[in-house]
Amino acid sequence: MTRSGARVAAAAIVAVPLLGYPLVVAADGARFPSPEDCVKLASPGETGELDLVFGRRATTTEAERLLSRVQGVGYVDAEVRGDGCGRWKVLYDGITSYEQGSSSVAEARGAGLEAWLEVEPS
Repeated sequence: MTRSGARVAAAAIVAVPLLGYPLVVAADGARFPSPEDCVKLASPGETGELDLVFGRRATTTEAERLLSRVQGVGYVDAEVRGDGCGRWKVLYDGITSYEQGSSSVAEARGAGLEAWLEVEPS
């Protein structure tokens, strides 16, 4: 095999899976999750596991910056987790009821943070 033939073969080994996988998945009817698939806002009276979410960021560095701010106002047990859609969310998962969560949202907003309640992903 010539040197240029080897390069073409190497490029094909890399390109075929990168292009083929999304086509196979799409043809099968599956789809990649959208940002909306990763957020399920809690409704009043929600009885499932709840998270107090302070925001989502594109990189861990941005999320860690937000986490520092959140911890700085008193949410010391807040943490950064992947949201399953390629983003990083800053959250506190110690919410045991919708009422407690609503109170925590108001408290966080009073401290100048953006916050909302989400149903914890299963």
